[in-house]
Amino acid sequence: MRKLIYALAFIHLLTIVVVIFHGLDTAARGTWMEKPLAFICSVNYSIWQYGFFSPDVGKSSEVQITVFEDGGKQKAYSTLKGFTFFTSNAESDNRFYAFKHHTNTDTTFRDLCIRSVATRMLNIHQTAWRVDYATRSIRYPNLKDFKAGQKIDTANIFSTTFALK
Repeated sequence: MRKLIYALAFIHLLTIVVVIFHGLDTAARGTWMEKPLAFICSVNYSIWQYGFFSPDVGKSSEVQITVFEDGGKQKAYSTLKGFTFFTSNAESDNRFYAFKHHTNTDTTFRDLCIRSVATRMLNIHQTAWRVDYATRSIRYPNLKDFKAGQKIDTANIFSTTFALK
């Protein structure tokens, strides 16, 4: 019985290591393995708890929403500046980080989510006539370059505009 428990623990930890280091990403994409591995990754919180092991270290993403209202008023919401997409606790924030990551790869899901966000913003801001939505990739320089004054690099992954006028 002890050998069985050790074998199962070894397989479990090996799976976690493979997921953390993105060892099966290209092989699993679009196959039956994609959803079970994503589930294992979510259960173990390896995307955000052990991110310093991952090859994507120093890369993050931002969602920025700008709402334009009558009279020229603008209101900007940014996940880098405290906007938490109406999440209520740290657990929701963790899950939202993975949500942002996965919506960048699934265009249909991304479109549905962005339309939902725009609708919510138009409901909150009754005089709004336009909503801009942008997802940006943020790459931080390594410590040596950062100390030398290198700036943080930002690149748009996706952006769109919803206008009522």
